[in-house]
Amino acid sequence: MGGSPLRCLVVALAFLAAAGPAFGQAPDAFASQFRRFLDQHCVACHGPDVQKRRLRLDTLPLAFGDKESATTWVKVLDKLSRGEMPPKGEPRPPEKDARAVSAGLQRELHEASLTKQRREGRVVLRRLNRTEYETTLRDLLATPVELKDLLPEDNVAAGFDNVSAVLDVSPAHLLRYQDAAEKALRASIPNRPQPPFKYRRTGRQITEKMPLFKELLGKSARLDSDTLLLHSRTPGYIPCGTAPAPVGGRYRVRASVSAVGSGGKPLPMMCVCRDQYGREDTDVRAVRDAPADKPAVIEGEFELRPREVIVLNGWSLPEEREVQRAAQGRKPGSDPGPGLAVQWVEIEGPLGPWPPAGYQRLFGDVPLKPQSVARAEAEGRPVPPQPANRPDGWWIYDPLVVAPAKPREDAERLMRAFLPQAFRRPVSEELQRHYVKLVHAALDKGRSFPEAMLSGYKAALCSPHFLFLLERVDASRKDDRTALDDYAVASRLSYFLWSSRPDAALLRLADKGELRTPDVLRAQVEQMLNDPRGRRFTANFAGQWLDLRSINATSPDPQLYGEFDDFLFWSMPRETELFFEEILRADLSLTDFVHSDWTFLNQRLAQHYGIADVFGGELRKVKLPAGSHRGGVLTHASILKVTADGTRTSPVLRGKWVLDRLVGQPPSPPPPDVPAIEPDIRGATTIRQQLDKHRNTPACAACHRHIDPPGFALESFDVIGGWRDFYRASRPVRGGLVELANYPDRKVFRGPDVELGGTTPDGRAFKDVDEYKRLLLADKDQLARNLAQKLLVYATGADIQFADREVVEQLVGKCRERGYGFRSLVHEVVQSRVFLNK
Repeated sequence: MGGSPLRCLVVALAFLAAAGPAFGQAPDAFASQFRRFLDQHCVACHGPDVQKRRLRLDTLPLAFGDKESATTWVKVLDKLSRGEMPPKGEPRPPEKDARAVSAGLQRELHEASLTKQRREGRVVLRRLNRTEYETTLRDLLATPVELKDLLPEDNVAAGFDNVSAVLDVSPAHLLRYQDAAEKALRASIPNRPQPPFKYRRTGRQITEKMPLFKELLGKSARLDSDTLLLHSRTPGYIPCGTAPAPVGGRYRVRASVSAVGSGGKPLPMMCVCRDQYGREDTDVRAVRDAPADKPAVIEGEFELRPREVIVLNGWSLPEEREVQRAAQGRKPGSDPGPGLAVQWVEIEGPLGPWPPAGYQRLFGDVPLKPQSVARAEAEGRPVPPQPANRPDGWWIYDPLVVAPAKPREDAERLMRAFLPQAFRRPVSEELQRHYVKLVHAALDKGRSFPEAMLSGYKAALCSPHFLFLLERVDASRKDDRTALDDYAVASRLSYFLWSSRPDAALLRLADKGELRTPDVLRAQVEQMLNDPRGRRFTANFAGQWLDLRSINATSPDPQLYGEFDDFLFWSMPRETELFFEEILRADLSLTDFVHSDWTFLNQRLAQHYGIADVFGGELRKVKLPAGSHRGGVLTHASILKVTADGTRTSPVLRGKWVLDRLVGQPPSPPPPDVPAIEPDIRGATTIRQQLDKHRNTPACAACHRHIDPPGFALESFDVIGGWRDFYRASRPVRGGLVELANYPDRKVFRGPDVELGGTTPDGRAFKDVDEYKRLLLADKDQLARNLAQKLLVYATGADIQFADREVVEQLVGKCRERGYGFRSLVHEVVQSRVFLNK
């Protein structure tokens, strides 16, 4: 695809809009048989006189290759196969006739779908979403620049934001891509030297930077020789932390800390990133445990902007005002309670090579020189004397600049080396010359070398070759005309597991034509999952599948849920992320997502769950005690929070979540003329009592038979995931004030008791969430089927088509043979026809 980037984008968008004619008309024999079946058993409710659910079947074309018709026939097949059509109470067709019609309809839909896939492929031209754009540029330029917020929100389909069919491109996208590309490129070019910086502060030296420290002496902070002891969480304007980072980059932070007065237990300590004045919102980068009584050195590496600091804070310590209030009644010299002892804090960096890796990716061995030196050399003048040790701020008057010896030759060499890395495959000579001409034209107009190079780089990063995954087929595969070539497989694999570009190892295998080999693919998947970048799979797949990205969407009502705090909020999603990673790492059964006898806890979550003997802020794997009602993601506080609003729970929301995310049978959307349930904010009636009236509406009953049971199973958990026997009320209703079991210092108004239990659509009763989870586990194949579909959608960027069902069933069979191992399922997805074909 040669020519200008804009022309390439127009061609790409035209390809997006292309559509083929309908095909796959049903054979006459099956058509007549099927029509007779419809006339006898379906048309009475879905015909000329009555159209229940606004569905009419007698005039619906048997054109299984037509998207609109096929979508409806797929729904008919699923309802028929599950025995939901005809509905209960209506005369049912003979089992033999129903099976024959279902088999014929499935055959026709499969053949039509497969024919279309062989002709057009499954995946239309796929744009990088904004997360992928950011991570790709970060990896390409080796620069931790933040770009996502510069780009428009991406549309979501089938539960994910990387589905090609909804990733459109607008003029706003093109403008924002230019801004984002320029920001990333300029962030890769340093304009000042980065001399090694290492600074250690003792506890006493830290207090010298605290303007209000004297006010805290004897109240919430004190000095013991050079050790600073803090008995409260420190306010933002009194930071106990590192010296400010002189320039942006990655820094190593070390500190000698211990817990005092904690009864021999570790003290959870958060490492917070702030500007040096504490004016930014809290950004918790890590949690460490300060050991009891004996100092120990803790360390971590953090990306910091200029003048940012890492502040240490005892998370379980009381607020400063609470400590000062308690101090007023305490005798002088008495024990002030638990505290965090800080002996010293050290910061070192920026880590990494000089010039930075990002600069080397763009300019290779072209040197950086002070501007005065570069100008003198370019003009043939003597180089002015340079001070041996430049004072801080000197760079403003004499910044570093890119100083090539041969600008035109260097420009061509650098651009030709950059393009295959940016475009993720070899680049034609014609396309290379196009971008070299862009840079040479800029040089001819008098633009400086770095500005000319940036114009070429920016054009490449805004071109279809970068913005889109141009998945080409392997022309040598005459047996399979939609088989992807090795470079397309490399990109599909890297964007599946890393949300980013292929690394050098993947591209080398693609160069050799070896990547599609099953053993090579398996080895690469293992390496990629074990790589630190593999955590992006958790963030982006699990974050969307389990809805963890919505953890900030609601804020619990502080009047009803005063026990909710920042420590609990921070811990919630991390339990689920670590849980997901452990199942993936150890190839545990995917049924653990429904129920397990273990989870990841720290002392804050353990308190919330009513589990004893867990101390410290760092989450670790814990075996759950019998009767805890925990285990599996259904009972994680994070999931229970994202499926509720800040005031009340909704069995409808939670039921839909379970059916969609775990069971794989999402309910139909509600009819537009059915009003939503208005919550009883007083707490006088239960949600079950309100739903009883709602689901008696004929239009609602069919769906609520499926939605309500999982929702009722989770009603024993409140909006922040705490176990409850009763609902909380905003004012006295019937029970007065009562203490919470896990928070004895917290009292709430008691509302109605939670009504337990329910019945599944097939008549199986359950009394609580533990029994409901056992019912879900009775059909392990359906759990595997759902997760296989989710993985295929996310991995390929296309929704499940009817022909894919055959592959899904093959995946379920292999998954069953391997004990439903989750990591094994990921491997099988990568080896599947759906993944390896267009």
